[in-house]
Amino acid sequence: MPSKVPGEKYRYIAFKIESGSSFPRNDFLSALLRESRGTALGDSFRITVFEGTFGILKVPHKLKEPAISVLSSMTSVAGVPCKVVPLKTSGTIRTLKEKYSEFIGPEERD
Repeated sequence: MPSKVPGEKYRYIAFKIESGSSFPRNDFLSALLRESRGTALGDSFRITVFEGTFGILKVPHKLKEPAISVLSSMTSVAGVPCKVVPLKTSGTIRTLKEKYSEFIGPEERD
């Protein structure tokens, strides 16, 4: 993700991965980078929380819709078929961490 631009607003997108297994963060990141290549999203995102089948993506607010489209279009991670489902978008990460605390390990909650 590029360095912070003064006045830049961000959105946080909670998502879950529907599959028979969980995935390492690096595998999901590779699949997301591959899927976002050539789109408006590009590499302008950061995975702020990732717990195998749940994550929170940070994107510039103007790229919220392209990010949701990219997440929704993902069909596999590390060659394993799956479906990525965006759950909720928020202007603060705290809101999502509180709402989805059951998916997040104790080290990621703060």
